[in-house]
Amino acid sequence: MTYTQAGMASRLKAQAGFTLTEIMIIVGIISLLVMIAVPNFLDWNREYKLKDAVSMLHGNIGLTRMSAINQSTTMTVTITQATPTSPVTVTFRNSAGTDVIQPVTMDAEVSLTNATGATIGAGVNSPQDVQFSPMGLRRDSGNANNLCITGTGAYTGAACTSNSNQAFNFMNTRGLNYRLVVTSTGKASWCYASGCAQ
Repeated sequence: MTYTQAGMASRLKAQAGFTLTEIMIIVGIISLLVMIAVPNFLDWNREYKLKDAVSMLHGNIGLTRMSAINQSTTMTVTITQATPTSPVTVTFRNSAGTDVIQPVTMDAEVSLTNATGATIGAGVNSPQDVQFSPMGLRRDSGNANNLCITGTGAYTGAACTSNSNQAFNFMNTRGLNYRLVVTSTGKASWCYASGCAQ
């Protein structure tokens, strides 16, 4: 064998590639990383969808309140979920029944619940609504489906009085709960339910 042939043979051996064992180890490591990452991503995505739905509703409730003040009329936000598996729909209407903001259908991951996580038909009734007066104050709509917060922080399933706060609870399919609270002055806020004082 000449010097040139020996050099070519050693270069070919150096470029031989990976062995089957090395490839199987790499595939195993990638599979393990995917098995860890996918469930975490799915949980994050469910939480994101819930947080997005509640924050969007919070913003639209603020817009509806401002529309009530600007148009000097009563505005009503109605949240409806027919069954635990049907989507939550929200309408924003003036006293004439005309939509002031386009109705919203929330993601299928989001359900209307009560403070203890009960869903539609298991302790929660639908529709729930909140009304705003021409001055932007929350008005009692007389809806017994609404969740009202008493001075002790307990919920009642009765029409809200003018000085009580009203809550809307939303939960994703993993049991994470977010609460949107509308005060008697008409201001809305939202938070993670177990972290809320009211």
